[in-house]
Amino acid sequence: MTKPQPRPARRHTWVAWSTSALNGMVGDYLHERQNGLAIETAFYHQNRPLPLSGAFFKQLQPQTTNKICILVHGLGCHEGIWDFPHPQEPQRSTSYGELLHADLGYTPLSVRYNTGVSVAENGKRLAALLAELHTIYPLAIDQMMLIGHSMGGLVIRSACHQATERGLAWAELVRRAFYLGTPHTGADLERFAHAATSILEAVPNPITAIVAKVLQLRSRGIQDLRMGTLLEPDGLDQHGHHHPIEWLPHAQHYLINGALTDDPDHALSSLFGDGLVSAPGASAADSAHYSPIPHEHIRLFPNTNHFQLAHDWAVYQQILAWSATGR
Repeated sequence: MTKPQPRPARRHTWVAWSTSALNGMVGDYLHERQNGLAIETAFYHQNRPLPLSGAFFKQLQPQTTNKICILVHGLGCHEGIWDFPHPQEPQRSTSYGELLHADLGYTPLSVRYNTGVSVAENGKRLAALLAELHTIYPLAIDQMMLIGHSMGGLVIRSACHQATERGLAWAELVRRAFYLGTPHTGADLERFAHAATSILEAVPNPITAIVAKVLQLRSRGIQDLRMGTLLEPDGLDQHGHHHPIEWLPHAQHYLINGALTDDPDHALSSLFGDGLVSAPGASAADSAHYSPIPHEHIRLFPNTNHFQLAHDWAVYQQILAWSATGR
């Protein structure tokens, strides 16, 4: 009998990306029907979920430290989004988490989750996961850093808010939170999809009605990006507006955005931002929304698209600079 050969890593990577993309599109549907393809929130390493136990983390020493960095990917992605060739050693891959461990002693943990489920539900799951980590971690955690790419930044904010409301101890340990291309005030692309669906539904034509129904199938997670929704509908006031959610008050918050051109004021960058998300503007509404964040904690990278923000050497250097200064 022929001994089965192990599948190549490339196949595993392809399956992981395909499953993550599927979860982004219809993950809420998969979850509701308890489909085996629905991703459960967990820490992942080398495409495998990490066993959450004190014994496991003891095995990692001396890599385990009392400073933790949590990385949360965006819509339709998984923890592989953070990987990129090391500038000094292009033959090997690195990531923001690995570099922060080498440079500042943080223990990095990457989360994989079902991005098709609502942001509020994912925030709840992340809050519970971090509470469990805090309980079983073999060292006393001195501080926690959170890094979220795109939707991941919304999930982080939702998790912090829900953890504070529930009195979960880990929220008090958060010292810094980095948001990379996060649509805090909503994503223009999802606004366009929502508007297109409404227009198509209003047209008395069976073909446009079918297209509208197809657009309506997009997941709850995607729809939450339209307004940057952080909580369930019970977070709405009587007029249907979202109650403002405070930024975690004791933490330092940092915004990093990209632009498609050399000149951030170019019409293309002004209209499309990094290709998916616009940078914080100078309008009164934007200023009010980002008021707790000082101007020096906001950085715009030209010629940097949305996905590049999760694996770019220059972006990492900015994260490192902010983290090393303690401000």
